[in-house]
Order: sequence, then C-alpha cells, then structure tokens
Amino acid sequence: MSEPKISIIIPVYNVEKYLAECLDSCINQTLKDIEIICVDDASPDNSIKILEEYQQKDSRIRIFKQEKNKKQGAARNKGLEVATGEYVWFVDSDDYVDTKACQILYDAIKEFNVDMLCFSAIQFSENDEMRKFFYPKHFQGVQLNKIYYPKTNWKEITFYNLNVIVPAYITKKNVIQNFKFREGVFYEDQDFTPILLASVNSFCYIPYTAYFYRTNPTSTTQVPLTQKVLEDYIASTINLSEFVMQNHIPRKHFLYTDFLQRLQGSFYRYKNNSDLSPRNIDLLIVLRKKYKKDLNKLFPRPPKYSLIRFVGKVWKKIRGKNNV
Repeated sequence: MSEPKISIIIPVYNVEKYLAECLDSCINQTLKDIEIICVDDASPDNSIKILEEYQQKDSRIRIFKQEKNKKQGAARNKGLEVATGEYVWFVDSDDYVDTKACQILYDAIKEFNVDMLCFSAIQFSENDEMRKFFYPKHFQGVQLNKIYYPKTNWKEITFYNLNVIVPAYITKKNVIQNFKFREGVFYEDQDFTPILLASVNSFCYIPYTAYFYRTNPTSTTQVPLTQKVLEDYIASTINLSEFVMQNHIPRKHFLYTDFLQRLQGSFYRYKNNSDLSPRNIDLLIVLRKKYKKDLNKLFPRPPKYSLIRFVGKVWKKIRGKNNV
C-alpha cells in the first residue's frame, strides 16, 4: 500500500461537543488518499466513543490513546511518530477545515516544491445560532505565491506578525519529524512554529483559507492565567532565546524580531499579574536586561513631556525676541 498524500493529526481532549464536525470535515475531503490520526489525550468525556464510532465508518481513521493527559504537544508528537503520509497537517479537534483543503494544499505544495506551505485561517466565535467570523492579521509583509528561503535568503522575509498556530501550514513529513513539541505545557506552539519556519529550506504562503479556528472558552488557549500558564509562556520565550543564541540569529532576522516581541509580551504578562510568582521569572529578567537595547529600539518609549521644560522653552524664545 502506497503512503497517503497527507497525514492529518488531531489531538483530542474533552471536545465531544465539536468533535463530529471536525471529523466530518476531514473524512469528506475531496482528496481521498489521506490518513486521519486521532490521539486521545486521556479525555474525560465521550470523545473516545465518538472516535471509535467514526473509525467503524472510515478505515482511514487511526486512533491512539495516551494513558494520561500530556497536553497537545505530546499528542502531536505521538501523531508525528506514527504518521506515514508524505505531508503532515495538524488539525485541532474543536475546529474544522474546508472539504477541498487537502486537494488544494497538496496540489499547491507540489507545484511550488517547498518544504512548508502556509495559508490563511479564519477565527470564529459562536453566538447562539450565528457564527461570526473575523480575520486575524498574520503574515503581514509576505508576498503571496512567492517562494522564500529562510536559511539562505532570510533578508527577504520582513514580516513581524507570525501565525504560530500549527494548523496554518502543512509540511513535508521528513522535515517536520526532525522537530518536537514541548510536552505537558501550554503554548507549545509559541516557539515550535517560529523555529520550524526559520529552519525549513523553503516555504510559500498562498491566498487560500483552509482552516476555521473556533474560539472555544474551554480550549487550552483560553484558560485563565495561572502560575503554570505563565511559566509555560515564559518557557517558550526562553526556548526561543536559546535557539537564537545557538544559531547566531542576526538582529534583522524575522525570528529575532519575533523573539523580542515574545520577550516583551512575557514580561508584561508577569508585570500585569504581580500576584503570580513563576519560578523562571529570574531567567526572564536576565533576558530582558541582555536585550534591553534592542527592545528599546523595537518598542521605543514615548517622549516625556514636562510642563516646566515647555514653559522654559517658550520663555527663552520670548526673551530672545525681546533682546533683538
């Protein structure tokens, strides 16, 4: 049996309300030569029963069970480990995809012959029977249908607003399997995606909306800010800093700018929640001091206006005119 064209990897946890919609959008793809890898992350609800029911209907669905909850990073790593497709696409179990997506994305990544293909995702919220869609601003400054080479020609890549959600791209399996998500943490994609994007030989961004991202109040991205959540966010920043230093990323590199933005964001999350005491805050403070000069350039402080100085300047001008 030949390898599937695309492996869709779906981490599953506590999503019985939305799981059927997600699975329906995957099994009804116009491209049939795919596999759908579902990793149940010890979900406490009826998600596993729904998965088993769908597996009875469609043999392309493969189910793997985690003995204990290890969060999305571990579930995605498991999916990567067992994937047999030529390309990999991560889909979250409370979202859904365009039923033509796999065919369009496969044809495009073949045509451009790149390691990684990026595309648009629309975020939506549910309000009674109405779905309100809105467009996140991502990949600003990237030319459409242009091949970029992050390793050899990174100066061409000038965008600052990376889309870190992993469902917003598909990647060659033999490329992405060299990378691993941090496990047992929140924000496992905050460092994974930028590092992957900077490490592939080539990528392209196409003007196609393949993915529909649900604002789900029970998802891991919407959890309240606790000490654990803040520590994990800071850890993603620290991991990025290590990659920047080890790979000698230049100051004008897009990854360097993204790292500075996350460094600034981590500090303000901590500053605005002074009741929290993350264990890794000392490392964050050290990083902020180390990159203070670059942070000040990227986030310049507004000039301080002094009423006394202003009056003094006006008085000098008046005196100057009177002395003429």
